[in-house]
Amino acid sequence: MENEQKRHLGNLLLMYNLTGIVYFPTRISHSSATAIDNFIIDISCFEDYSVIPLANDLSDHDAQILTIKTSVQNQSDRLKTIRKVDKHTINEFIYALSNESWDNVFNKNDVNFVFNSFLNTFKKNFHSSFPLIRTKSRNYKFNWITVGIKTSCKRKRELFILLRNSNNLALKQYYKKYCKILGKIIKEAKRMTISKRISKSNNKPKTTWNLINDLLGKQHSTQDILKLTIDGNHVTKQHSIANALNKYFLTIIDKTKFHSLGNTKPDNLTPYSYLDQCSTDPLPPMVFKSFSTQEILSIIKSLNTKNSSSYDEISTKVLKISAKYMLSINLHLQ
Repeated sequence: MENEQKRHLGNLLLMYNLTGIVYFPTRISHSSATAIDNFIIDISCFEDYSVIPLANDLSDHDAQILTIKTSVQNQSDRLKTIRKVDKHTINEFIYALSNESWDNVFNKNDVNFVFNSFLNTFKKNFHSSFPLIRTKSRNYKFNWITVGIKTSCKRKRELFILLRNSNNLALKQYYKKYCKILGKIIKEAKRMTISKRISKSNNKPKTTWNLINDLLGKQHSTQDILKLTIDGNHVTKQHSIANALNKYFLTIIDKTKFHSLGNTKPDNLTPYSYLDQCSTDPLPPMVFKSFSTQEILSIIKSLNTKNSSSYDEISTKVLKISAKYMLSINLHLQ
């Protein structure tokens, strides 16, 4: 229905190149149908769009779904790069380690050279056996939505539309009973999915907290430092920011300890001078103890089995798999 207020609003929106695009009823009852909800967009920026109603069977207000087609590709946001670790790649890795002679390790006595040679050989086999692959990030949030639940929800919306245009009491009772049963099924499906995910996890506390954050709607986000103010000067280059932070944390201990050491100047303060002034008793001798292969193996087995890793990409899972092939090298490094 056209009126003066609607024309005034339309003219006001056109001043900013905005237009309302909902031309169908958004609230339907037994005796009336009104359009009280709308999308207002700049149609010059979004030429290819569509808007359709959706009966949400929660209230007499229908939802509106706006679809805007753009050329932006978001698939890469859901992809991540990981190492392919499965039964076949693990067997290939074990076979490669078992065929290594380790001559470059056992023929030298310099500890640093031996360790670097061992690490290079180990990582060479690791990278060749576990190639990098791109995979979609798994979304556990809606794993409980099965085909049966989708079908039942669709049927529930159909019943809602029938009930909205009818005064049939039997249909109303049937709809309420259907909603109650469907609610119980959805609740049980969520419970089973959460229990299954926790039971299969190797790190149950972390998985539990991830589930809690998902249910609360919390998302992990990384925020880069774009600017740092140092002595009134604004630093924006990432390399300079990193150097400034490194310098601060490397010198903060020396500056802190200087105030508790009396007349010692920061320029002359060294770790040895700090130990000399803080410790009056002689330091105990440092004794290097040798370990047996069984002790080393028990230490490795005591680690929690995880797929996470540090910068070297070697997880505790891979470390446990390759433990027996590294025992002799660990003894040689002692």
